[in-house]
Amino acid sequence: MTTTRPAQRVLEVGLRPSQSAVISQVFHLRDVTHETEVDRMKSEFLSTAAHELRTPMASIYGFCELLLHRQHSPERQRDMLQIVNRQTQRMISIINELLDLARIESRRGTDFQLENTPLSALLAEVVADFKPPDGRAPPQWHAAPAPGGVPAAPGAQVRVDRSKMHQALSNVLSNAYKYSPAGGPVLLHLLADACDPGAAPDSPPERWGIQVQDCGIGMTPAQLARVSERFHRADASGSIPGTGLGMSIVKEIVELLGGRLDLASQPGQGSQVTLWLPAANRGALSPAPVRSAAQASTMAALS
Repeated sequence: MTTTRPAQRVLEVGLRPSQSAVISQVFHLRDVTHETEVDRMKSEFLSTAAHELRTPMASIYGFCELLLHRQHSPERQRDMLQIVNRQTQRMISIINELLDLARIESRRGTDFQLENTPLSALLAEVVADFKPPDGRAPPQWHAAPAPGGVPAAPGAQVRVDRSKMHQALSNVLSNAYKYSPAGGPVLLHLLADACDPGAAPDSPPERWGIQVQDCGIGMTPAQLARVSERFHRADASGSIPGTGLGMSIVKEIVELLGGRLDLASQPGQGSQVTLWLPAANRGALSPAPVRSAAQASTMAALS
């Protein structure tokens, strides 16, 4: 049964014989809201993942059938094999990102190797390793802040897992290029978060930020609100490749590090993604947002 007040709860109702001579039967209630939510989330997650995997699998199967049962010219065979190869790579990407997401969420950052890292060195490393699409310029690192921003100090340091941040920033840069198919620069800015209102004027910021700005298709407010949902993609046409899991991974990493993910966008005017990270001189990390027990259990079961 389900109750609606004071809050919606799912209860298991039972009736069993009593072992007492004065009581015939015992009527009992057990709150199974948590278990019900876990089952619902697991079913929803697996259903969505299966749907995303079914599309490339159907393509692979169909073209394999054509290659096995019909004669084709060498050129046509090569075209089909290239499609099979692309769809196979897509499946591998989806599975790898699903495993990454499940592992990050189930471990809740316990495997992160935290170290004080200069922002400039981290950014230089990511830019050097990132390979932009053919014909596109590499990300442009601007020392000046974005309009309205506060520049980060040259020696700014953050306390992060270097490998995980490399993954997060690479995901954001990849999206910036994919969602600006018409071209245009991808800009990087280092920013400083404002101090607490009660802090001394010369107090160091609590967080430093890395902002990635593109000149792409942008997003509507409705799309922006869902950008970190699993499998959600701003381009519904399917013309832009991707798994729809990249920003979910970015959000998990940044929040587990005690940081914050900020997004701003306008249709046709590009997007700005800012990763705010805890400053190294602030000491201990602020606690990451606590995921509900149901969500944590679901991801643990999937990992």
